[in-house]
Amino acid sequence: MSFVLLSLIPFQPTVSLRHAAAPPKDFPVNLSVIPDLTMQGADSPFSTRPTVTVGRLAGLVRELAASPGDWWHLARFDGVPVRLLGEAEVWLSAWPPGHRAAPVADVLAVLAGELSERTITDHGVAERAVRANRIRVYGAGHPRELVNPGPAYAVSLHATV
Repeated sequence: MSFVLLSLIPFQPTVSLRHAAAPPKDFPVNLSVIPDLTMQGADSPFSTRPTVTVGRLAGLVRELAASPGDWWHLARFDGVPVRLLGEAEVWLSAWPPGHRAAPVADVLAVLAGELSERTITDHGVAERAVRANRIRVYGAGHPRELVNPGPAYAVSLHATV
């Protein structure tokens, strides 16, 4: 059984629907505390260098992956990563078959070959393939390991905030 309770007392709003009164003329108005909405995600004009975010790193990795002529000659096929010049921490790695490492990276892009990613969570160990032409963005938290399971080299870019 359901019913509706109706009140016989007339409704009186507790919030005034009138406009707020203008501040007195001697009231100091400080507009510097109002954020500049026109910046729309641009760098702060007060910072000395651009803010590096995971999203910007993903964009940078995508741009680098699209221009291999700029960095391919730097690749070392001895398992030692090469730091690419720039403001962000971006590393170029060539993975020999069977190579295993636990890089600390916020963004990963496999450029050639395939890597296998093993992540340790509260629910156990999860494994998945990370293939070429994909950008993987990581959140903070779980330890992970990358392995080259294939018979040939894999090449990847890693970036860290």
